[in-house]
Amino acid sequence: MITLLDHPPYRSAPATTAGTPTVSVLLADGHHLFRSGLGALLDRETDIAVVAESTTAEEAAAEAARTRPTVAVLDPDLPGPGGPATAALIRDHAPATAVLLLIAVPRSTDLQRAVADGVAGVLLKDVPPGALISAVRELARGGRVYDPRLVADVVRPAAMPLTPRELTVLGHVAEGATINEVAAALSLSPGTVRNYVSAAIAKTHGRNRCDAIRIAREHGWL
Repeated sequence: MITLLDHPPYRSAPATTAGTPTVSVLLADGHHLFRSGLGALLDRETDIAVVAESTTAEEAAAEAARTRPTVAVLDPDLPGPGGPATAALIRDHAPATAVLLLIAVPRSTDLQRAVADGVAGVLLKDVPPGALISAVRELARGGRVYDPRLVADVVRPAAMPLTPRELTVLGHVAEGATINEVAAALSLSPGTVRNYVSAAIAKTHGRNRCDAIRIAREHGWL
């Protein structure tokens, strides 16, 4: 696995023939200003050309099928099925395309999920321009690039954020118990159980109770 710390200082890579880019890129991001800036940055390189842009997962998949880009740079929060799922959709339409996720919020679970789904690169959106260009070239060569800040969180075991009671409640819910059944089993009110579930969702940074259960299981807390 390669992180940005492994890369040499940024330098321009020549195209194979004068004026002919060797790395084609698909950009998929819902923020027009960010996408335009990124496109301008990449298009300055003689060996890189942005061949398509999209704002949704469905558009990204369609453009990948049409252009067969070398690298697809995706925002995981695109409207649609979500980052890794969108990456899989693109690979279905263009199997040779390497996918690079650019994420705004550093969450180690994003990296774990992306690696499991075969995403070749995951970087934070505040990555320096030169490092991003180097990452695109590395993926074009068949390599993998992950932001070292995310890698550190994956390698270092995450501290268990849940209280014993929150973990117990989440465990009951994970086994299929309803709020009322958990309340009866633990001699609590349904409202208190809901509060514990809400706290577990917030502390695991899950989107809902199912996501909180998945995250807790991935970390070995359940």
